[in-house]
Amino acid sequence: MKENEFDVLSCPLDGWTLVEASAGTGKTWNIGGLYLRFLLEKRLEVKDILVVTFTRAATDELRDRIRNRIAAALAYLEGRGISTGDEFASALLERLFAEGRTREDMAGILRLAFCSFDQAAIFTIHSFCQRALALSAFSSGQAFALKAETDESERVPEEV
Repeated sequence: MKENEFDVLSCPLDGWTLVEASAGTGKTWNIGGLYLRFLLEKRLEVKDILVVTFTRAATDELRDRIRNRIAAALAYLEGRGISTGDEFASALLERLFAEGRTREDMAGILRLAFCSFDQAAIFTIHSFCQRALALSAFSSGQAFALKAETDESERVPEEV
């Protein structure tokens, strides 16, 4: 492994994790791996994990890839597949088996995650900020129905 290469299987899960890299370098894959680790190792629920990215397309892709990764690992744990089809997920599950975790325990965690995935907090920066302001409108003194504008072209005066 290179000096600055990110190791999703063994990086610490405490504190904040910022995944930042150029296009095509595996950010989405690594975020999916971190998500699976947070579910299985930290026993967090979907509603307790926040993923924020830049574009709607990236948000949609993350949502699909994370859901598919959960589904594949769950299928394997429930005996509906001979492998996860994912080297990372297989290595993670094997490590957790070696630590004494049971197939039933992990399948239960992933089943709950899959069934509650509509609560997954996977947002663009704008949608996260809008949601945060709406949820704390009273304490922040903001309007309850605040609309975040992403296009300011109407606000910028045209040159005459």
